[in-house]
Amino acid sequence: MAKAPTRWLAAVIIATAPGCRHSSSVATPPGAPAATEASRSGDAVLAGSQGWWRGQVFYEVFVRSFVDASGDGVGDLRGLTARLDYLNDGKPGGDDLGVDALWLMPIHPSPSYHGYDVTDYRGVNPDYGTLADLDTLVREAHRRGMRVIIDFVLNHSSSQHPWFVSAKGGPSSPYRDYYIWRDQPLPWGRPWDGAPVWHAVNGSYFYGLFWSGMPDLNLGNPAVESEMLGAMRFWLGRGVDGFRVDAARHLFESPDGVLVDQPASHALVKRLRGALEAEFPHVLLVAEAWTSTETVAEYRGGGHEFQLAFGFDTAAAIKQSLRDGTADALGAAVDTSLRVDGDPGFEAPFLSNHDQARVMRDLAGDVTRAQLGAAVLLALPGTPFLYYGEELGMQGGPERRDEDKRTPMHWSGEVPGYGFTTASRTWYGAASPEAPGVDVASERPADGSLWRLYQRLLALRHATPALQTGLASRPAVTCGGKGVFALLRVGGVGKVLFIANFGAAASGPVSVSVPGRPRVLLSQGLPGAPAVVDGGVSLGGIEPRGFAFVAVE
Repeated sequence: MAKAPTRWLAAVIIATAPGCRHSSSVATPPGAPAATEASRSGDAVLAGSQGWWRGQVFYEVFVRSFVDASGDGVGDLRGLTARLDYLNDGKPGGDDLGVDALWLMPIHPSPSYHGYDVTDYRGVNPDYGTLADLDTLVREAHRRGMRVIIDFVLNHSSSQHPWFVSAKGGPSSPYRDYYIWRDQPLPWGRPWDGAPVWHAVNGSYFYGLFWSGMPDLNLGNPAVESEMLGAMRFWLGRGVDGFRVDAARHLFESPDGVLVDQPASHALVKRLRGALEAEFPHVLLVAEAWTSTETVAEYRGGGHEFQLAFGFDTAAAIKQSLRDGTADALGAAVDTSLRVDGDPGFEAPFLSNHDQARVMRDLAGDVTRAQLGAAVLLALPGTPFLYYGEELGMQGGPERRDEDKRTPMHWSGEVPGYGFTTASRTWYGAASPEAPGVDVASERPADGSLWRLYQRLLALRHATPALQTGLASRPAVTCGGKGVFALLRVGGVGKVLFIANFGAAASGPVSVSVPGRPRVLLSQGLPGAPAVVDGGVSLGGIEPRGFAFVAVE
């Protein structure tokens, strides 16, 4: 197993150039860690900032859609294990993608295709294989230096879980209090659409936030907390490295019907983390809290709750800037993250996930925008997550259904299965086509492909401590236009300036007040080499949606 090097924490600085005039230096955002001389030398590290995930890049996998080894049209664990070398072969200089860790969407038995309604928290979905297959996957991933976390659905179970099957029989069931019951429904509505959350069965009503097939667990019952803690220990004992906790905002409700962000939810996560770390000190907990950056930051809990949380506002801002051609949205989003997180490594940036339209579909198939999006993602602080197929530019199915966001991986251009399966049909139906050439076999050997760019960006991030961990400083930017975005990463003894043009037209000359001698590490659309002018880094311009990573020495 690869040993993670010491990771120095960093803060990041954003600057946008609204027009061709000199802008003054800007102080570190209120609440963000100051870039002291100690922190510049790597001597100041925030409490709780260390962990194997620092400097890593995750890859989200929907097992059902990745590789089908059995030939039944459904992806499985053996198929994923067989393709681990595609993701990371554990060898320096290999032709793998270069990710460091896997997040597996739910692998537990479930009546649904997606698995977010669990019937056995200690089992493996038979569609995917067996416990032994999961053990093999984890062992083989570890052998290559990759970690594995799994989805853990703490908020609710399936209505077909044996606990609920018993509980709905009546008050005498030993599992009745594993769920939340009322004689009459309360006038509560789902926070996002107002739909009813109380559901009738056998003369009573149970609480199920998402729908009647997913009854919420009564996590205020110590017996339920013990069950869930025991299940988490079970997987950690088998070598799993942590959990992405689904629906983290919704674990508890207030008596008056506030269904999000309750103090009891924070208290529960603190207890779970404390208990797990006592036995498994390197466990990782990642929060899915789909809300504003300010509210997400509360799930860090002063370093005692989640170690990572997804940056939904940042993801939306990246895509907005890519569509709009200005850096305004991204600059504002990252500024907010720096101001409120307290730990610049807390955020897990991403472009899209299994609940959203794929980023390439959101960008209407524009490859140059997708290339810039990849560069931005891997320039940001924190622990980035890629969604399977994103490295190819997959768009998924044409509809807005969740299934269309989770279509089978394209390994080749061969129909009908595109290398995913030998079966004539997949779980999705007829395999969803992609644009010609959007598959691993076509892109992997092509020097100008999106896949190859992701590989180079990942290699650069891994080779550059400043990109893995980031410090806080804000360079002033002169000229360039509203599309220009600049980000300075400082870590250890190195500095890297990331600069990009979101605009549809070439920028004018750009000057960034970062002293030192510039050296281009990786660029696209940079017509000339940067120079030192008036003590800063100067560029003659950046082509539309071009970018550069520049070491400043």
